Amino acid sequence: GKAQPTPSDQGPSQREATGHLRGVEVIAQTSVTIKAGEASSFEWKGYGLRVHTPKGALPPDHPQCTLRIQASLSGQFHFPEGSALTSAVYWISAPVAFSKPLKFYIQHSCDASPHNLKFVEAQCTQKELPYRFEP
Repeated sequence: GKAQPTPSDQGPSQREATGHLRGVEVIAQTSVTIKAGEASSFEWKGYGLRVHTPKGALPPDHPQCTLRIQASLSGQFHFPEGSALTSAVYWISAPVAFSKPLKFYIQHSCDASPHNLKFVEAQCTQKELPYRFEP
Protein backbone atom coordinates (compact mmCIF):
# COMPACT_ATOMS: atom_id res chain seq x y z
CA GLY A 1 0.00 0.00 0.00
CA LYS A 2 0.92 3.61 -0.18
CA ALA A 3 1.66 5.22 3.19
CA GLN A 4 -0.03 8.56 3.61
CA PRO A 5 1.28 11.61 5.42
CA THR A 6 -0.79 12.86 8.32
CA PRO A 7 -2.50 16.27 8.20
CA SER A 8 0.39 17.68 10.27
CA ASP A 9 2.48 18.22 7.10
CA GLN A 10 4.21 21.57 7.24
CA GLY A 11 5.86 23.40 4.40
CA PRO A 12 8.58 26.06 4.22
CA SER A 13 6.14 28.86 5.03
CA GLN A 14 5.72 27.34 8.49
CA ARG A 15 9.38 27.28 9.55
CA GLU A 16 9.97 26.56 13.15
CA ALA A 17 12.75 25.65 15.51
CA THR A 18 11.75 22.73 17.67
CA GLY A 19 12.84 21.97 21.19
CA HIS A 20 13.41 18.39 20.01
CA LEU A 21 16.09 19.55 17.56
CA ARG A 22 17.95 22.29 19.36
CA GLY A 23 20.04 24.50 17.09
CA VAL A 24 18.32 23.34 13.88
CA GLU A 25 16.03 25.26 11.54
CA VAL A 26 13.31 22.79 10.59
CA ILE A 27 11.87 23.78 7.20
CA ALA A 28 9.20 21.05 7.04
CA GLN A 29 7.90 18.06 8.93
CA THR A 30 5.51 15.21 8.34
CA SER A 31 4.41 11.96 9.91
CA VAL A 32 3.84 8.63 8.18
CA THR A 33 1.87 5.76 9.67
CA ILE A 34 3.20 2.27 8.96
CA LYS A 35 0.89 -0.72 9.43
CA ALA A 36 2.04 -4.20 10.41
CA GLY A 37 1.95 -6.88 7.75
CA GLU A 38 1.96 -4.41 4.86
CA ALA A 39 4.68 -3.15 2.58
CA SER A 40 4.34 0.57 1.95
CA SER A 41 5.98 3.45 0.14
CA PHE A 42 5.88 7.14 0.89
CA GLU A 43 7.18 9.99 -1.27
CA TRP A 44 7.62 13.37 0.36
CA LYS A 45 6.98 15.49 -2.70
CA GLY A 46 9.05 18.63 -2.87
CA TYR A 47 11.54 17.45 -0.25
CA GLY A 48 13.48 14.76 -2.16
CA LEU A 49 12.75 11.80 0.10
CA ARG A 50 11.12 8.42 -0.50
CA VAL A 51 10.71 5.77 2.17
CA HIS A 52 9.98 2.10 1.46
CA THR A 53 8.85 -0.15 4.29
CA PRO A 54 9.03 -3.90 3.58
CA LYS A 55 6.30 -6.27 4.72
CA GLY A 56 7.13 -7.49 8.23
CA ALA A 57 9.19 -4.44 9.18
CA LEU A 58 7.29 -3.94 12.43
CA PRO A 59 7.79 -6.32 15.36
CA PRO A 60 4.81 -8.65 15.96
CA ASP A 61 3.66 -6.73 19.06
CA HIS A 62 3.21 -3.43 17.14
CA PRO A 63 0.14 -3.21 14.87
CA GLN A 64 1.34 0.16 13.58
CA CYS A 65 3.78 2.96 14.26
CA THR A 66 4.29 6.52 13.15
CA LEU A 67 7.54 7.79 11.66
CA ARG A 68 8.23 11.44 12.37
CA ILE A 69 10.26 13.06 9.61
CA GLN A 70 11.75 16.55 9.72
CA ALA A 71 13.83 18.29 7.06
CA SER A 72 16.41 20.99 7.68
CA LEU A 73 18.91 22.89 5.59
CA SER A 74 20.82 24.65 8.32
CA GLY A 75 21.75 24.19 11.91
CA GLN A 76 24.61 23.54 14.27
CA PHE A 77 26.13 20.71 12.24
CA HIS A 78 29.65 19.29 12.16
CA PHE A 79 30.38 17.12 9.12
CA PRO A 80 33.48 14.99 8.49
CA GLU A 81 36.39 16.88 6.93
CA GLY A 82 36.07 17.25 3.16
CA SER A 83 32.30 16.73 3.22
CA ALA A 84 29.74 18.91 1.50
CA LEU A 85 25.99 18.94 2.07
CA THR A 86 24.23 17.76 -1.13
CA SER A 87 20.66 17.36 0.17
CA ALA A 88 18.43 18.40 3.01
CA VAL A 89 19.23 16.88 6.39
CA TYR A 90 16.46 14.46 7.32
CA TRP A 91 15.71 13.70 10.97
CA ILE A 92 13.70 10.49 11.25
CA SER A 93 12.41 9.07 14.50
CA ALA A 94 10.20 6.12 15.35
CA PRO A 95 8.96 4.73 18.68
CA VAL A 96 10.01 1.17 17.83
CA ALA A 97 13.03 -0.76 16.54
CA PHE A 98 12.20 -2.29 13.17
CA SER A 99 12.50 -6.03 12.46
CA LYS A 100 13.54 -5.33 8.85
CA PRO A 101 15.39 -2.28 7.55
CA LEU A 102 13.54 0.53 5.83
CA LYS A 103 14.92 1.85 2.54
CA PHE A 104 15.45 5.57 2.06
CA TYR A 105 15.86 7.17 -1.35
CA ILE A 106 17.33 10.67 -1.12
CA GLN A 107 17.51 13.17 -3.96
CA HIS A 108 20.76 15.11 -3.91
CA SER A 109 22.30 17.93 -5.86
CA CYS A 110 25.90 18.03 -7.08
CA ASP A 111 27.76 18.89 -10.28
CA ALA A 112 28.52 16.34 -13.01
CA SER A 113 32.12 15.59 -11.98
CA PRO A 114 32.78 12.22 -10.29
CA HIS A 115 31.86 12.16 -6.61
CA ASN A 116 32.17 9.65 -3.89
CA LEU A 117 28.79 10.09 -2.19
CA LYS A 118 28.59 8.87 1.38
CA PHE A 119 25.87 9.04 3.95
CA VAL A 120 26.55 10.31 7.43
CA GLU A 121 24.32 10.27 10.45
CA ALA A 122 23.88 12.01 13.78
CA GLN A 123 21.60 11.20 16.69
CA CYS A 124 18.75 13.65 17.29
CA THR A 125 18.99 12.74 21.00
CA GLN A 126 22.56 14.08 21.22
CA LYS A 127 22.98 16.29 24.30
CA GLU A 128 25.81 18.58 23.10
CA LEU A 129 25.85 20.85 20.04
CA PRO A 130 26.90 20.85 17.28
CA TYR A 131 25.35 17.66 15.93
CA ARG A 132 28.31 15.49 14.91
CA PHE A 133 27.71 13.58 11.71
CA GLU A 134 29.72 10.39 11.26
CA PRO A 135 29.88 7.80 8.44
